[in-house]
Amino acid sequence: MSVVDLLVPELKSNDAIGAHTLLLRDLFVEQGSMVRFVAEQPSSMDEDVIVLPAWKKPGDLIVLQHGIGSQLAAAVVRRQLPVVLNYHNITPPEFVEPWDAAQVAGLRWGRAQLHQLAPFSRRAVADSRYNANELVDAGFTDVRVAPVLWNTRENDDRQTDRDTPVVLFVGRVAANKCHHDLIAAIAALRPSHPTARLLVVGSAASGSYQRALDAYAKRLGVADRVDFVGAVDDATLASYLTRASVFLCLSEHEGFCVPVVEAMAAGIPVIAYDAAVLPETVAHAGIVLGNKSPLTVATAIARVLDDPTLRKHLIDRGRLRAEDFSLANSREANRAAYDGLVTG
Repeated sequence: MSVVDLLVPELKSNDAIGAHTLLLRDLFVEQGSMVRFVAEQPSSMDEDVIVLPAWKKPGDLIVLQHGIGSQLAAAVVRRQLPVVLNYHNITPPEFVEPWDAAQVAGLRWGRAQLHQLAPFSRRAVADSRYNANELVDAGFTDVRVAPVLWNTRENDDRQTDRDTPVVLFVGRVAANKCHHDLIAAIAALRPSHPTARLLVVGSAASGSYQRALDAYAKRLGVADRVDFVGAVDDATLASYLTRASVFLCLSEHEGFCVPVVEAMAAGIPVIAYDAAVLPETVAHAGIVLGNKSPLTVATAIARVLDDPTLRKHLIDRGRLRAEDFSLANSREANRAAYDGLVTG
């Protein structure tokens, strides 16, 4: 029986990389392998984890989840271990530096490790073509594309309130995700839809950025229409998806963007900015804006709220697009991406 070691800096719940790693484990187990998790610290979940110092004898296949600089990646390079890199992208440091200098070192380290890992790579698996292009630029030669493994929610019981539209965004409160543009759009929307609310789900990655956003909302006169609810459990998130009128993503850097897929699967029309991976993930299933000036975004939101035909078109196209990333389809893509790496 082959032994597969899945390396992830931290295995935790309510985390896209953690959920992906667990589902990848299931895929290898179904193929007859024994799977071990290796992390830098014990897991808060009910899973057995080998903490890095105790990882003495590597398995037959090593798969490293890479999204930030890590001691795990450093150990692979130091020990010159053949590895499969599963790449989820790393936020460019320039987005973070003005708000949280402490995070910059880890981001730069992670990007430097890409080049260090390339010579030891048996294969690389990127969860988008956008990410795959970065790997090729970093020197990886055998690069496959397979989406993040994720259980998307489907919801046919929409409960949107026409009198109080809810514009939803889900994602860490981090500068690359451009929450300030969301707030500006809500302010521009207010003259035509004065009851519209912005609901932001996600933990604050930077306290200074969060404080700046709160002050910005007050300055624009929409603090009473903007709700930052922090991280929530799955049930609460499902309830927010049920009530949302529009999903708005104006991020300037994403490597895949699971929340966009969740929104489409839940029947929420998606408006996104044409940056990084977003045109690839949304494809023709949403409104992709080349300009995110507040008035442009507000106009797009108003069209979706006020035009039932357009709204239905986006919902239908979104659900079809989300099916491309269904767990069944994503499992098949991941199975193909790892084909031939495990024997026996």
